[in-house]
Amino acid sequence: MRTTALGIGYRCQTTRVNRLQKVGAMLVVVCVFGFVLHESIHFLRYGHLAPLALHADTILTTQSNLLGIEGVAKIYDARLTNYGILPATITVCDYLDYAGSHKTMVTYLVERWDKQLLKWSAVPEWDDFGSRLFCRPSFEVTETHLVRRLIWPGQSICVGQVVPPERNGFHIGDDGRFTIFTGMDGDRDNAVSTAPFRVEQQIKTKVTLGQH
Repeated sequence: MRTTALGIGYRCQTTRVNRLQKVGAMLVVVCVFGFVLHESIHFLRYGHLAPLALHADTILTTQSNLLGIEGVAKIYDARLTNYGILPATITVCDYLDYAGSHKTMVTYLVERWDKQLLKWSAVPEWDDFGSRLFCRPSFEVTETHLVRRLIWPGQSICVGQVVPPERNGFHIGDDGRFTIFTGMDGDRDNAVSTAPFRVEQQIKTKVTLGQH
């Protein structure tokens, strides 16, 4: 009887171990499948893979009714997303806008690829929230406060906007990108850049009546 009881106990323990192994294997398969699916979707949408960390992408939209711009304008925005499994901390600016609403801005630069110097250079025409104006009071921004904020896994923050026909700084065929500072402004050791986007429009404003 004792031997039989020991045998039954051993078989029960072995069964539990086998079940745990199967559950562990299933979790690994699910995680691998989820990772492959995520990377596949991201590659199809943006043309590159995303790391399991903070990552920035350029979002392209179009609009045909922008004031002063003829035809359909291409609009480039950036989106910072935490693709990691742990929350990430970044420095942001909390402020009040002209309507009294609480909002958040992230410091960034718009850069253009210099074909002669073979390096990325800041485009001053688009330096709205870079080192020049980031978290500083202006006619539209008040009560500015630098704070550290958690970005949870899967959470995104929209950053900036570039509409090449609106201002100077880009010519047709130029490559641009957003560089987002997750630490202090200008700290390139804690910065995330988007993949380059190709500019296909230059300034082309509408001609109003009475102009020649």
